[in-house]
Amino acid sequence: MNTGVYIRVSTDEQSREGYSLRAQEEKLRSYAQLKDWHIYSVYADEGISGKDIESRPAIKQLIADVESGKITNVLVYKIDRLTRSTKNLIELVELFNNHQCAFNSLIESIDTASATGRMFLKIVGIFAEFERENLAERLRLGFERKVKEGYAICSFITAYGYDRELGAKIPTINREQAIIVQRIYNMYLYDDCNLKSICRILNAEQIPSKKGIKWCPSSVKGILTNVIYIGKVRYSVNDTSRYFETDGQHQPILDESIFYQVQEKMNKIKRTAPTKRPSSAAYYCGVMYCPVCGGKYTTKWQYGKQKDENGASIASYPYYLCRNAQDDKCTAKSIISHRMLSRAFDEYIMRYDNIAIKAVKVEPLPDNSAEIEAITAEIKRIEKRTEEIISLYATATIDFETYQIMVQQSNERCMELKLRLNYLQNALTAMTSTYTARNIVTNIRENWDELDKEQRLQFVQKFIKKITVQKVEKSVVINELLFNVY
Repeated sequence: MNTGVYIRVSTDEQSREGYSLRAQEEKLRSYAQLKDWHIYSVYADEGISGKDIESRPAIKQLIADVESGKITNVLVYKIDRLTRSTKNLIELVELFNNHQCAFNSLIESIDTASATGRMFLKIVGIFAEFERENLAERLRLGFERKVKEGYAICSFITAYGYDRELGAKIPTINREQAIIVQRIYNMYLYDDCNLKSICRILNAEQIPSKKGIKWCPSSVKGILTNVIYIGKVRYSVNDTSRYFETDGQHQPILDESIFYQVQEKMNKIKRTAPTKRPSSAAYYCGVMYCPVCGGKYTTKWQYGKQKDENGASIASYPYYLCRNAQDDKCTAKSIISHRMLSRAFDEYIMRYDNIAIKAVKVEPLPDNSAEIEAITAEIKRIEKRTEEIISLYATATIDFETYQIMVQQSNERCMELKLRLNYLQNALTAMTSTYTARNIVTNIRENWDELDKEQRLQFVQKFIKKITVQKVEKSVVINELLFNVY
C-alpha cells in the first residue's frame, strides 16, 4: 500500500515527552517496513498544535493526496499526533473511508479496516480531546498564578520598552525604547498628536517598532493602554469577565499620573461610526426626519446610465430613506428622491404665507475670542516650524522622504486649525446678525433659483433645523419645516 506517514510535534511536547519528529519517523518507517508498506511521503508539522487542521500545512497536503488517490494508507505514531479534536478525527476517518484509504496508529494498534478498530478510534479520540481541554485549563490556571505573583506573561514578545533574557522571569528596561515610550505619551498628552500622527513621526524618523516594522495606530494604542509601563501586569485583556491587574516585579517606565491622564483623555474621545455628511448633490441630508418614528433620514444613491472613463456606473441619483426603516424598526419603507423633495420644498415655500410660522431660536454661542486667538497663534507656530523643516532639508540634515512626511503632518494640522478658526469666526458673525423666519422665506423666494448646489447646501445647513416629509402615493408632502432664527 502507498502509505503516507504523518508526524507532528509542538515545541513543549518534544522536550516533555520525547515526541521528536525524528523519533516518530524512525519508528514509523520501521513499522511500515515490517508490514511491507511502501512509504509514498512523510508529512511533518513541526511546532504546531493539534487542536485544528487549518493551521497545519502538512496535514492539508496529506488530505489532498488522499483525495487524489496518491496514498491508500495513513500511518501515525499516535492518534493525538493526527488531531486532538474528536470532531476533526471523525471527519478525517470518514474522509479516509470515502476514498478507500486505511488508517493506522502505531501506539494504539488501530486499524480502521475493521468495525472494532473504527469504534475504538472514536473512543480514543474523545480522550485525546479531553486531554487537550484539560491541558488548556492547566495552562490558564498557570498563567493566572504567574500574573498574580507579579510576572508578565510575554507569551509572544516582550512589551516595547522592555527586554527579557532567555529563561528570565522579570523583563528589564531597554533604555533606548523606554525614551520612545515616554515620548509617545508626551506627544499624545501634551502635543495633541493623534495615533496616526505619532505613527507618521516615528516612521519618518525611521524608529523601528518592536518587531522591526513600521508603526501603525494599533501598535501605538497598545503602548498607550498597557499598564506594564507603570509597574503593573495584567491578565486576559480580551475577556473583561476574567481581566485583572496586579503589581509587577519589574521596574516602571512612566509616572502613574501621566499614564492615567492619557487614559482619561482617550476615554473622552468619542468613538463613533463614520457619519454621512451632506453634499452639494444631496443638501437636505441631516435635516430630514421621518413622520412615523421621528428618526433621521440617511442618504443613498442609485446608479444610472452615466459611466466614468473606465466604463463603471456612476452614482448619480440621490434619495433619502429612514435609518430605522433600514433596520426594520420603522414602517416608513418608502424612499424619497432628491428631485421630488426639491419640488415639494419649492411648493411649500410658495404657500408659506398661509402656514403657521415655525422657528426655533438659536442661542448665541459663547464668546470664543480667546480660542480664536490661541488657534491663530498655533497656526503661526506651525508655519514657522514648516520653514524650519525646509531649512533642515536645504542643509541636508534630513532626507527628502522625511521632509515630505514632516511637511505633510504640519499641513494637515494647520488645515484642521484653519477649519476650526473659520467655524468660530462664522459663529461670531452670526452672533451679530438677526434673522427671522419671514426674512429667511423672503430670501429663499428671491434668490433660490439663482443659487448653485453648493450655496443651497450652505443655506439649508445654516437656516433649516428640521424638515418632516412624507410620501403620499407618487408625490412628496412636507408636514413640517422648522427654521433656525438668530
